[in-house]
Amino acid sequence: MKVNLNISGFETQADFPDQDIQQIHQPLVEKFTRLYQETQQRVVVFLSAPPGSGKSTLAAFWEYLSEQQPDLEPLQVLPMDGFHYPNDILDANTIEKNGEQILLRSIKGAYETFNLTELIAKLKQLKSGDPAWPYYDRNLHDPVDDAIAVTKNIVVVEGNWLLLDEPVWRGLHQLADFTVFIDTQPEYLQARLVSRKIRGGTSPEEALAFYQRSDAVNVEKVLQHSVNADLTLHLNQDGSFAIQ
Repeated sequence: MKVNLNISGFETQADFPDQDIQQIHQPLVEKFTRLYQETQQRVVVFLSAPPGSGKSTLAAFWEYLSEQQPDLEPLQVLPMDGFHYPNDILDANTIEKNGEQILLRSIKGAYETFNLTELIAKLKQLKSGDPAWPYYDRNLHDPVDDAIAVTKNIVVVEGNWLLLDEPVWRGLHQLADFTVFIDTQPEYLQARLVSRKIRGGTSPEEALAFYQRSDAVNVEKVLQHSVNADLTLHLNQDGSFAIQ
C-alpha cells in the first residue's frame, strides 16, 4: 500500500507491503483499540527504535490505519524529539566522554541531550489528563514547549531511547501499557542514514564521517542496550517487517 503521511510537518510517501499490513500492522492497531476498550483509560504505547529505522513513518502509518475503520479507536503519535534540551543549554554544558569534556551540543541526539525529568512528568500526565506535548521544530532545530494538544485515547510515543537500559531510563517502560521495539542490522541503518544525509545536500564523504561520529554510536546503543519490549519487530533490508 502506498500512502501519503505527514511526518513532523513534512508530507512523505510511504509504501508498506500488504502482507505486513494484514499480519502485523492492522492486528496491532486492533490490539491498541482492545486495550482501550478493556480499561476505558488512555492507552500509552511506546515505539522504540534506532535512528534510520523508519519509526516515525511506522507510527504515522498506524495513526492512518486507526482512522480508516469506524470500529477502531483513533490514535495519536507523540514524538519524543520535543524533549531535546534547547540548543542554548546544549551549548552551555559539557559531559565527560572517553576521558575528555565535550559540549553536549556535539552529541545532540544522544540520550544525555534529552530532558528525562520532563519526559517522565509528561508521560505520567498522560494517564491523568490531557497534557500539552512539546514539538521539535526542524526549521528552528530546537524544541517548542506545549505545541501539541493531546486529544486521543490512544497515543503512540515514538523515539530512540524509550527502552534504554540505563539508570532511571530503564524504568520508563512501566509508564507504558504496551511496548514495541524495532531491531535490525546496523549495516542496513548505516546505508539508510548516509543516503538520507546525501539527499539533504551533504557530500558522501561528509555523510559517512557524520555517521561514524554520531549516528553509529546511537545505533549501537539502542540496539545493544535496550530493555525487552512486549513485541519486537525485525526490519528487513527490503523495508518489510517480521515479528521476532
